[in-house]
Amino acid sequence: MSTTTTTLTQDVSTSPGSADQYYGKLRFIPPGQTPKASPHNFHLPAMSEFGDVRLQSLIDMRPVPTTSELPNAPEGTARLPSHGFAAVRHPTTLNSAPYTKDSWKSPALLKQFYIPETEEMVKQITGAKNVITESLLLRSEIWSETDALAAHAGHGDKAEATKEEEEQTSEATALELGFPQFIGFSPTTGGASPAPKVHLDYAPNGARTHIRRFHPMMASAASAVIRAEEDLLSRGKSLRDDYATSGLGPRWALFSIWRPLKAVTRDPLALGDARTFLESDYVPVIVKTPDLGIPGEKSTHDTESYLAHWSAGQKWYFISRQEPEEVLVIGLFDSDRDAETVAAGGTLHSSVDLPGTEAEEPRESLELRCLAIW
Repeated sequence: MSTTTTTLTQDVSTSPGSADQYYGKLRFIPPGQTPKASPHNFHLPAMSEFGDVRLQSLIDMRPVPTTSELPNAPEGTARLPSHGFAAVRHPTTLNSAPYTKDSWKSPALLKQFYIPETEEMVKQITGAKNVITESLLLRSEIWSETDALAAHAGHGDKAEATKEEEEQTSEATALELGFPQFIGFSPTTGGASPAPKVHLDYAPNGARTHIRRFHPMMASAASAVIRAEEDLLSRGKSLRDDYATSGLGPRWALFSIWRPLKAVTRDPLALGDARTFLESDYVPVIVKTPDLGIPGEKSTHDTESYLAHWSAGQKWYFISRQEPEEVLVIGLFDSDRDAETVAAGGTLHSSVDLPGTEAEEPRESLELRCLAIW
């Protein structure tokens, strides 16, 4: 059994112009420990595995630039190519009247307004030619070890439904099996909870598994990438070393666009500056993932993700009291950076406990995950 420790790091940097210094608890894997994978779909290992708890200084990303201001923002502003993430002020149609916070829980409105507006923003920031939304994940509960994700689309931790229950949830099931996926929108299982464990959703091998196995339409959208990778593999080449320079397939990346639905007063998202992590900080782990988009199919596949050890040089960022018009663009994988770093353009992140906020209402947030192709 691991021993929980709480340590104040020595990095007490603040963002330019900030008079406040923030601290929050982040949970890491203790040195020398090999974490045990969770038996639950989409879930990281149990909290008991994250025994190294650190009270970490947090750098505030205010002021948050707009998409047009970001290229000329002051030196030190977080950017995808350097930090692995960026903060952007991005108002959308649903941020204004007549729409309300509840509008964000309407799949029809999200398809009509939010998805196309966000895809256009990602194109503007990254230069990608095509952006394909794969899923929207709604988080609206206090953290629990096993939440709505485990029972998504009838997979995993869910008893067999009666015929009447299946009819009542047929619309929700269609959304959960469709493309893009709507996760955490089920009226029966509710929203998901924050993820208070330092992680990166996809190691490079996990990203490649993801585009093949997440959903048949995802594999179709990534078909040029998959063909090029299979060609290289058939010739004994290394995808990490040779894909970007081969010219056989397009550059591709995975991103998460994280937006609160109300001002964040607890469990904000903290992001690690990718330049400040050691290769030895990354801890691989398997996440059990259902095969989605295939009616009646209840099989799963293993996706490789990263957890992390703490090290003294790490720098962590967040947005203080983040508002619904402010989004975080989070790198999860970039084929052009696969040969550079173990994280391949992705950044470690976690919800973070701010001392004194335990009695605040649950944080509500929406993550749009997408595939970008150049």
